[in-house]
Amino acid sequence: MKKIFAIAAALLIGVAAFAQETNKDENGNTKFGGYETNKFLDNWTLGVGVGVNSTWDLIGGNEGFTVAFPAVQVDLGKWFTPEFGARLSWRGLQNKLGKSATDNEAFNYIKVDGLVHLSNLFAGYKENRFWDVIFLGGLGDLIDDAAGHEWGMEAGIQNNFHVWPKVDINLELGGNLAPGARYGNFGKFVTFPYAVVGLGIDLGRNNWTRVSTTAAAAAAAIAAAQAAQKAAEDKVAGAQKAADDANAAAKKAQDEAKQLVDEAKKAASTNVEGLFDEPVVVYFTIGKSTLSKTEKAHAEYAIKNIISRGENVKFTLNGSADTGTGSKKRNEQLSKERAQTVYNLVDELGVSRENITVVEWDGSERFATPELNRAVIIEKQ
Repeated sequence: MKKIFAIAAALLIGVAAFAQETNKDENGNTKFGGYETNKFLDNWTLGVGVGVNSTWDLIGGNEGFTVAFPAVQVDLGKWFTPEFGARLSWRGLQNKLGKSATDNEAFNYIKVDGLVHLSNLFAGYKENRFWDVIFLGGLGDLIDDAAGHEWGMEAGIQNNFHVWPKVDINLELGGNLAPGARYGNFGKFVTFPYAVVGLGIDLGRNNWTRVSTTAAAAAAAIAAAQAAQKAAEDKVAGAQKAADDANAAAKKAQDEAKQLVDEAKKAASTNVEGLFDEPVVVYFTIGKSTLSKTEKAHAEYAIKNIISRGENVKFTLNGSADTGTGSKKRNEQLSKERAQTVYNLVDELGVSRENITVVEWDGSERFATPELNRAVIIEKQ
């Protein structure tokens, strides 16, 4: 049985080391670091599982190896970065101390583990990776009928298989180390190997968004600007083209800003006749699908004035996100959530649901400025 545990653990670690997907950039290099701040409610996990506890005399005892079933495990963990986290864990119910024992004994182990996400550490974070490998090591209170309270150390490997959104199948193999003098005929140390299979549930926001600017990126931008300045001095024609391009981009941004100002003036006008015949645009904060107080008031004002005309108005809602941040999957989800937010608002204001149509986002950018693409467009049919 000891050989089976050792072989299984070695196979899991060895195969995982060679079978992981990696997060590559356009040049084929693995990307590390540079993520948004992890908020308190982000990246929590809840795990439940069942398996076996066992006892193995490590040095100089006479009891040998035994197995007891069931072992029940419950843990609550949080990831502080894609690579490092911690969890509070309880495992217990049954154990058997040595071959001479005829009955299973009550067994409880309460501990705190440090977590190292090996897949993210060595292969870079990837949101849709199917198989993740995590190392855990911790210290806790080992409680059983024979010895009462005793300290114990633990180390193990957990394999997470992402089979459903926010739900994983977990396979965990590991062992505890405790002083053997408290356990009768055991030697200096006794180990408690275990194996647990269970489910892991992701709580709250459970992915990591790469930031657009870091200290390294800022330094690179400064270096690039200095190189561009030197190149401009050497090649006047190239510098002039770059200046023309910059002026054109600035003019386009000014035109779009003017468009926003014009729309705001229209929204503030007291003459509502024909005011909302054109589409109404409601803007969202980056990464958010909830409306700010200002934008919610803007949307309510427009919808109420359209409804007040007494027409059987039909609405078309088109949510969007900017493609410059976030993954394609995240942007598609975010555009739907934003459209649903405005859908709920229109519904609350008394419009029949049959008169509300939500159009799927086609993944395109409507404006050159990213902030203008984080929006929902309300059109009156």
